[in-house]
Amino acid sequence: HFASMSIPNLYDLNTKIVLRTTALLIVSGTLLIGFFEWNNTFDGMMPHEKIVQAFFNAVSPRTAGFISVNLGNMCIQSIIIYTILMWIGGASQSTAGGVKVNAFAVAFLNIRAIIRGSTRVEFAGRELSLDSIRRANVAVFSSMFVLLAFVFAITIIEPNLPLKAIVFECVSAFGTVGSSLGITSELKDASKVLIV
Repeated sequence: HFASMSIPNLYDLNTKIVLRTTALLIVSGTLLIGFFEWNNTFDGMMPHEKIVQAFFNAVSPRTAGFISVNLGNMCIQSIIIYTILMWIGGASQSTAGGVKVNAFAVAFLNIRAIIRGSTRVEFAGRELSLDSIRRANVAVFSSMFVLLAFVFAITIIEPNLPLKAIVFECVSAFGTVGSSLGITSELKDASKVLIV
């Protein structure tokens, strides 16, 4: 009798995708930002402060946009990581912006399945529906298209501003993060309208 009892699924597939992907983003973001900024922006801090700063700067771009260090002092690798984290954002059930953890994970799983030559897209031993895969692909592709269009337009309006700062500003606006590399006040009115 006891052997026939099964443990119920405590989490649905979406929750598993969100929790695992979020954990992966937090851990990898913390390690990478910590690695690149340890003797750069975090220089002069105690080791435990550096770890906290790395963690904070891996979580904040996906949700809140709070800053604890001058982002303009970060190396280009950290800026790229920060930008990717802003673009991904939070889970679809949250108030965070971005393309969403769920869509990013499903699109990534789809690419992985294609590379492996598999016709099934799976996560945690379960197959994802074609509808979920299609919606994720549309979300990821359309976000890239919109960002490219806005970056392109702002580079025309603001030819003297650095490209990395414009990309960062656009992705920050897309992800409703609010972080900046310090160019917001320098933007012309047309650029500010596009950012809004």
